[in-house]
Formats: sequence, C-alpha cells, structure tokens
Amino acid sequence: MKILIISLFIMVISIPTYAESTKFVQWWGEYMPHYDKIKPGGYQNKRSIQYQDVNGDGVYNDVLIWYEFDLNKQFNPPSERDTGKERHRYRTDFPSAIFYGGIITRFTNVANVAVKDTKGNNKPFDALPQATVQPRDGSRPCSYTVGYPNNSYYGKGDDEQRADMTVFIVEPEKWKQPISKVFHATKNAEVNFSTLFLWKKGNFINGGANVEQVTFDATSKLSVNLTRQRANIEEGRFVVQDGEQFWISEAKIVQNEAKKLAVGINGMSVEALKYGAVVQLNPLNSRWAKYNPRQDTEKVSTLTTTLEGMKYEPTASNKELYQTKSDELLAEVNKMEFKPQNATFVEHDFKDVQVVGVYFATYTFAHEEKTILIFDNFQAFAVGEVPEGKAINLSQTNTETKITGGISVNCGPYEQVVTQCIPDDIKIKGKITVDSTDIGKQADILAIGIYKPYPEFEQEEIYMVLDDGKAVEKWDGDLNNLQALQQDITLQAEHDFFIYQGKINKAGFIKIIFGYRLKDGSIIYNTDNIDMFIYTASINPRNTLPYAESIQGLCP
Repeated sequence: MKILIISLFIMVISIPTYAESTKFVQWWGEYMPHYDKIKPGGYQNKRSIQYQDVNGDGVYNDVLIWYEFDLNKQFNPPSERDTGKERHRYRTDFPSAIFYGGIITRFTNVANVAVKDTKGNNKPFDALPQATVQPRDGSRPCSYTVGYPNNSYYGKGDDEQRADMTVFIVEPEKWKQPISKVFHATKNAEVNFSTLFLWKKGNFINGGANVEQVTFDATSKLSVNLTRQRANIEEGRFVVQDGEQFWISEAKIVQNEAKKLAVGINGMSVEALKYGAVVQLNPLNSRWAKYNPRQDTEKVSTLTTTLEGMKYEPTASNKELYQTKSDELLAEVNKMEFKPQNATFVEHDFKDVQVVGVYFATYTFAHEEKTILIFDNFQAFAVGEVPEGKAINLSQTNTETKITGGISVNCGPYEQVVTQCIPDDIKIKGKITVDSTDIGKQADILAIGIYKPYPEFEQEEIYMVLDDGKAVEKWDGDLNNLQALQQDITLQAEHDFFIYQGKINKAGFIKIIFGYRLKDGSIIYNTDNIDMFIYTASINPRNTLPYAESIQGLCP
C-alpha cells in the first residue's frame, strides 16, 4: 500500500509576491538534539583573571570573567562536526545557529575567596553559574497559551520545547550553585555586566547571505523575546554593523518601577506579558550612536599571559607594573561595554547591513539576589534583492539554470526553512529559470521528499511524486527507477509553480528536492535547502486554545 507522507503537485500558476522585508535571521529552534543524552551547550571563548580593579576603587581584589568578543570566533556552543567531540551537540547547521558576541562580568572583592566545587575541592572564582544554550527550556512549537511571547507556552516537561539562551551571572542563594553561594556569602561583593549577541550576513537565511545590499525600510524590524526570567538587567538595545561601522540604538528597553526589564523608550516597542516580553524595533524609528566593541584580541592575550605570570602580590616590587598592565587589560576588554553617557545619537540611513544583534547590560555595581537573562526568538527582517537559487546538474556539467523554492505556513510569507505543525496549512512554491540551452527541450518534472525523524538520523525514506501529485511511491534511490511527476514538458524560459498545498501528517524533518530531467538523462535540481521541521500539536492542558483552533482564519 502506498504511504502518503507528502503530496506534491505542480501547477503552472502565478506565484504571489510580497513587497516587504524578508526574514534574514531567526534564532528559534531545536538547536540541541532531543535524543540520546540531552545536555546544554556552553558558549565559547571564556577567559578570566583574578586581582583586578574592575570598579576603579584602587584596590586590586576583583575578578574579571569574560567571553572574548571576536567576529572571527563563533560565540555559539561548539558542534561535534567542528571539534570531533561527542559531547559537543550544538547544531551549527540549523537556521541562524551560528552567532558571535561575548560577555563581560566584573565581580568586586572576590579575588581572594575560594569556591568549593561539588567534590569539595577549592577552586578560584573564575566562572559564571550558567552561560549556555539550554536544550529544551524555550517555547513549545504548536502551542497556544496567552501570557507568553508569541502565545507559545514555556514550561517544564515537554520534550518538544525549543532551546533558549541563558546568561546566569548570579543565581539565587537557595539554588546552592557554588559560585553564586560564594558571591552571596561575600557581603561586599558586587557585579555588573555587558553582553552582546550578533548574527553575520554570511549566515543570513532565506537567501540573505547572497544579497548584494541589505538595508531597512518601513517593514523592517529587529526583535527578541525575553522569557522565563530576567533580573537585575538595566537595559537592552539593538546593534547593527553598517559597512565596517557598528551602531547601537537609542531605542532601548529599561526597567519598570518593580525593577523588571519591561518598558520601551525612544522608539522601542515592548509587549510586556505575564510571563515574558516581546521587544521590537523598526530601525527607522530610532536614532543610532557609533559603537566600537572590537577588542585587540592579540593584545588581550598578551596582557592576560603577562599578568598571570606576574602572580600579583601587593607588596612585591612589580606591583605598579602589574596594576598598569591590569588597567590596560580592563580597558581593552571593556570596549564591548557601551557607554551611553559618552554617546552621540544621530539619524542614520543603513546602506550595507553586515551584522545584526542585541545588547544587554547592567552598569550599576550591586549585590542582588540574582542577575539573570534568558531570551530566544531573535529575528531580523530587512530589505534586499534575493538572487535566484543556484542549480546543479547531476552529471557535473555546468548549468545556468536557477531554481528557487519556498514554504508558506498558514498563508504567511514564503521561507526556505520553516517550523510547522501537523494541523498547519502549507504551500510550497518553486521557480525555475531555465538555462537558455535547455529552452524548448522536452523534459520531465521531478519532485521528491526526503523524510527523517530528525536531521541526523542515518536512515531516510525517499518518496517520489507521480501523476501530478495524485500518487506517491517510495523510491529506492536508483535513478533508473525515478519516475516523473509530469512527463514531456516543453521547457520555457521560466516556470512558476506550486509544489505542494495542504497538510503534512507526520512529525519529523523533510527536505524537498525538485527540478527537471532532460531526455539525455541529465537531472538539474535545486541546491538551496527547502526544509520543514514538523511537530505534533501540543496537548498541554495549559493551552488557552487547542492549537488547531488558534490558527483558524489565518488563511482566507
């Protein structure tokens, strides 16, 4: 019996276009696998040094802990593919997975205190309680619960929840985390921090990486969801690199009277919810200040090595030299900290967007019960002429054919990679701009769907679509047995078509490949991914509505 995983059909029809910005970044997904041993992934490039003067009181008894900012070094957790280590499970090949940035934390009066680890060993105060991508503490796809960002439920106990970003600088004393326990016990200990998360154009999704010029217009936006917890965070702003220059927004989110980050000013839009907040900005609605977060990483390494070798002793003859080198290190590391009191905000017209991101900071040194930031769903919508996708000839000969596809979920914009739910209505479109040497030739239209329970699963099921999408059969991978969706089509200069319309009734991961086969056996097909991550609808009793009801009316 034929197994119908997907139904694909092609119609020669005009494809709807959208005169609006394109989503070029969205960090929101299952970045840590939910199979085998489930564990978080720590950010990269951590460094620390004791016996510093981070608050300018002239006493070198503080600790500087930072994750070095370098646009040539990924800040996201490492992957097994990059390190060869099984414990590194972050999926760097997922949409918007690769990001850059850093964290600077400045702890006072803790340089000479020891931290007991879980085995009772004394260790220096040289780490943060948690600076990780958590595997499944984020939102639940295919849920609908009001009071949460995007009406997506956040809560424990659901294996299908997305990942989220965490920066835990001080945890509550009752959590008994060793570093935080020492901080709370040291009554004159205080901390402040700055953190920056950035996404580079070279990793933009939906064709954005290949756009010649990325800009903003009235439909553009930068946004981020604040989730679960946020405490002792004074402000958040958006950051854009235009050409070689970084800019930071005057628009910002600040604390309310209850000291919770929840109020937007200077053009920042904040939807403060019971369990989080959605922070959005159209870049045209804010003024911007030049921001120069780049560090001289070689200088930082040299200074750190020098200071560690000197082994600070207040009575030693090298005390003055140590302090001079220490001050130089702090000044270099602190370049990532934005100084609003020194900023000049001006109107700015972005011409060549290279990087987008978000910045959070607390400038006041304080001894608070907790200093915690959690967020997800960072998005960037921008303007740019997305070129048609490249195609490849299976026989390895050159082709000038261009093949582009996209997926619309519940009548939304077309995207190359989507997260969708079994109840969702989807449309998959395709466009082929035919190589001039192939125009007029007879060809067969081909379409296949490759299914896996999850992307890393070694075995795959491949389905070929027959008879204008009226039948689907499993394909054994033998090209001699690959049957056509449509036979004997005369190739024109362009073909616009729908590949699929309807629902998909099986959770998992599907990759769509389509193209045409010439009579000489040449097969030309798309190289750009057209991927679907499909989830079951949440049945959590906390849902305000069943998910299937929540999407009614989204399509005309």
